[in-house]
Amino acid sequence: MSNPLVKVKNPALASVWRPVLELIENATRIVLSTHENSDGDGLGSEVAMYAVLTELGKEVCIINPTSIPKNYQFLPYLADAHIFKEDSAEHKAKLEQADLFILLDTNHIGRTRGIKPIVLERQKQGQKVVCIDHHLHPEEFADAMVCLSYASATGELAYELIKAMEECYGKSLIDKTAATGLYTAIMTDTASFKLPKTTPHVHRIVAELLETGISPMEIYEKIYNTLNENVLKLISYGVGNIKLLGQNRLAYMPISQAILVETKAELSDTERLLEYMVGIPTTLISLLLIELPDGRTKVSMRSRGDLAVNEIAMRYGGGGHKNAAGCTVPLPLHQAVEKLTADTITLLTISNN
Repeated sequence: MSNPLVKVKNPALASVWRPVLELIENATRIVLSTHENSDGDGLGSEVAMYAVLTELGKEVCIINPTSIPKNYQFLPYLADAHIFKEDSAEHKAKLEQADLFILLDTNHIGRTRGIKPIVLERQKQGQKVVCIDHHLHPEEFADAMVCLSYASATGELAYELIKAMEECYGKSLIDKTAATGLYTAIMTDTASFKLPKTTPHVHRIVAELLETGISPMEIYEKIYNTLNENVLKLISYGVGNIKLLGQNRLAYMPISQAILVETKAELSDTERLLEYMVGIPTTLISLLLIELPDGRTKVSMRSRGDLAVNEIAMRYGGGGHKNAAGCTVPLPLHQAVEKLTADTITLLTISNN
């Protein structure tokens, strides 16, 4: 049988995606995964890749390190996704029996938690690993890595890969299901098409996705129109406890486990809280600090201009983009607040000199 990869005539597509295409072509069983505390970009990219790979006759499953937020559970295939448990023989077997492991939306394999050691051990025995991501400072662990920080979302890169696959196999692969995943990925990671990386190319991709018949309003409503009494209580508390420092250039919001329990809100409900600080005109850096059940603190950061908050996140094992980053700090909430606010005040001071 002739190798379909020879059909990729576009030099740009061939040079970037050929290593990934070859691994996909030679794989029968494929596992898709994304980072802990998954978001719309990672999950949407998984859905799109699942749809396309199964269309090509591959045996595919999704295994994620942490649970899927409620507002993304409407996405196709995620009802059958596995949430990895270290004591699950089934999960371990699926990871070990795969020919190919594809990690989406993170270039640090440690963010897959307990999945990491199994994949790295199997890699030594011949299992192939692909990483597709758009964040800075990638680790070297994959057999084929496409990590392009210019992209607005991993979903944008997944789209480019699928277009290369269409050229390979000579058929259309983006149906309504795949388009739903790609649109979710791109829409969420561009903050509804308003962040700087929302290029004309992004809008051209979205136009093609809309032609499959997906409903932007329906997708947006399922992801964002999820307010209930619990979330409103959390927002009320959070907005009422925004703290301002550094001549109001730094805004931060601490959320304790006690507040999450009291409001009956979930971790995924905290995502929208950052917007209330980012919207303050004087604020250049915003920090959302959430106490986790194990005593650590999850930190989400946003900044304006040339203030590179990803450099701060990297000090704590995190990362991200220059103006949008995050990390999990091995400190209780009050100590994390003290450390992170000091770090960001220093960044603001340096940038002002």
